[in-house]
Amino acid sequence: MKSLLFVTERFWPEEFVINDLASEAARRGFKVTVLTQQPSYPQGRMPSDRLNHFFSNEKWEGVEILRIKTVLGYKGSLFYKLFNYLWFAGYATLIALLIRRRFDRVFIYQTGPLTMAIPGLFYGKIRHVPVAIWTQDVWPDSVYAYGFRKTSVLSRSLDIFVAWVYRSATVVLISCKGFERVLGNYTDKQMIYAPNWPLFSFKHLAAQVVISDIPIFLFAGNIGKIQNLENVIKGFAIASRNTSFRGILRIVGDGSALESLRILANKENVKVDFPGRIHSSAMQEEYEQAQFLVMSLIGKPAFRLTVPSKFQMYVSVGKPMLCAAEGEVRNLVREFDLGVDADADSPTSIAAAFIRLSETTGQERERWRSNAILASSSVFDQQQIINSIIASIDTMNVAGDF
Repeated sequence: MKSLLFVTERFWPEEFVINDLASEAARRGFKVTVLTQQPSYPQGRMPSDRLNHFFSNEKWEGVEILRIKTVLGYKGSLFYKLFNYLWFAGYATLIALLIRRRFDRVFIYQTGPLTMAIPGLFYGKIRHVPVAIWTQDVWPDSVYAYGFRKTSVLSRSLDIFVAWVYRSATVVLISCKGFERVLGNYTDKQMIYAPNWPLFSFKHLAAQVVISDIPIFLFAGNIGKIQNLENVIKGFAIASRNTSFRGILRIVGDGSALESLRILANKENVKVDFPGRIHSSAMQEEYEQAQFLVMSLIGKPAFRLTVPSKFQMYVSVGKPMLCAAEGEVRNLVREFDLGVDADADSPTSIAAAFIRLSETTGQERERWRSNAILASSSVFDQQQIINSIIASIDTMNVAGDF
């Protein structure tokens, strides 16, 4: 029985695909241990039934979970956010090196800061164990995309660090094909494409095409600046001024941009529904009532490479998409013919997409539904992707350079 160490900032009860991967590996006979932090996402605070211990352990679905303290306050403070990144890199490395048992493989699930790979890489080198990293957010591009100025010192430092991480890993898995172009500048290792799969299963909805007098356009997920909802609301306002357009825009979720978007909707004099964050168990009704799903991202270079996990969820639902994003997401919508796309930075283009979708026929919606079912059962099928990842982990036998 091989023993696996998963290193991740986010794990159950937080909702990420790493939960499915770890529990499935345990079901297949691997001895799985997860090194993570105390849960606090997405609210940025501890659940009422948990304490922010410096160290704790528990069991879930046959998986042993080792947790370290989370630095709270990161949701509203850049200082605390950066401190939390460094805290995890340092303290989790110490815990990893103090673990007496030997793991046969290390798997790093990198959702945000690349610094979180440090504990797994140090363990792998010191214990001579192969390490795989599954990249969900590509550095250094995302650092600049979040507002850090690209100075020569920062650029050089990040280049050295990113090259070290990928040189040190044995296997590199990428969640988006576009990452290969960037990471190819730092490593010549072969990259394995392993996209995300839907967090929750609503596949039975794909057989239903809801038709109502006023179509609902649904956005569901985190509400921040990068989601490009400001342009979506402006586009919806332009479309609403067209007498032939009828539609309801419903933005479900919570995040740092929620209040500013409410203000914008009032300023544009357009009605937008903001029901707030809805528990995943109640999202089925939201998807059933919607005719169209809004997929939006800002057009900055780093996000042109990114495919948010929301995309796979939308595909599994089987409803046509309004895509207000560039790069990889827009390419996938076009490749699989999943709906109508628009220029992310153009409210006028987004307005035209709203109007175009509101005028679609049942035959068109059925075509998009069928295409989504095909994509969901092939490229984004959970079991196929998990099989590929576990095979990659299982066959690793040589540690990377350090």
